[in-house]
Amino acid sequence: MHLCVQTLPFDDPLEETLGFLEELGVECVDWHCDPDEYLDDPDARAELLETFASFGIDLAILGATGPNVLHPVDVQASAADERLRGVIELADQLGVGTVSAFSGLPGGGPEDRTPNWVVTPVPPGEQHEQFAYQWEEVAIPYWRDLSAFADEHDVDVAIEIHVDTLVNSPVALDRLREATSERIGAYVDPGHLWLQGIDPVATIRYLAERDAIMHVEASDVVEYAENQALKGRWDMTPMDDALERPWAFCTVGYGHDEREWRDIVSTLDLVGYDGPVSIQQLNTPQPLHEGVAKGVRFLDRLRFEDA
Repeated sequence: MHLCVQTLPFDDPLEETLGFLEELGVECVDWHCDPDEYLDDPDARAELLETFASFGIDLAILGATGPNVLHPVDVQASAADERLRGVIELADQLGVGTVSAFSGLPGGGPEDRTPNWVVTPVPPGEQHEQFAYQWEEVAIPYWRDLSAFADEHDVDVAIEIHVDTLVNSPVALDRLREATSERIGAYVDPGHLWLQGIDPVATIRYLAERDAIMHVEASDVVEYAENQALKGRWDMTPMDDALERPWAFCTVGYGHDEREWRDIVSTLDLVGYDGPVSIQQLNTPQPLHEGVAKGVRFLDRLRFEDA
């Protein structure tokens, strides 16, 4: 396991961020960028790689998570697709073997204008037809084409298992992978698994049996039982009002204790995962730099460097 940090929440100059991470002993980054700054510009890419090398930090994965490639509004889906393909091309040009992405979320039918997260068959209605449409007519055709594009560039696409997307469980990830190609795999994030009552350790075992783990992220959540007792798990209280929410993202180790994280780390070792584990400090009430530093020290204490 290699200590990694996701750069998405940082808005400092790159050199300043890398200097901060170097001091923490971070080995690599899950890097998010605008691909147009570097695509087809060998001088810019050479300077970028030299910058990373000067801090002793590797590019582990390029991030394209966020935009909805399956959005029912064509202009939004096209922009998201263009960005994802640009990140894949840049990964190829930089010699990075993996990019991250969300699966996306379609509408419930061809006339919809907004995404529709279909999660329950009750009360009875059109949910099964909507769910079948999302998978068979939108997601699988798109990801078959995208995985072929990724294969042309010798790049894997790690789909983050995430709430409010079509691939929100390890079983859904396996379904997409089976229907497309082995270029599609899993970006495993315990935080978004805990939110849904999914066991991260069982997820790691399930996906490892299918040789489907491409990247692991470390995010954490804290649950507020007194709010959950009144609001349930799914609630629209703003993320920056953590005290009123049923749950909130938090610094790694501050939501789930060391024993639970030890189980995750040891299971990753048991299944032979020797890749990066990238710490995410996003949408948390704790300060960014201090939260990342505490998360790095927490995981560094738990990992087996020579496993």
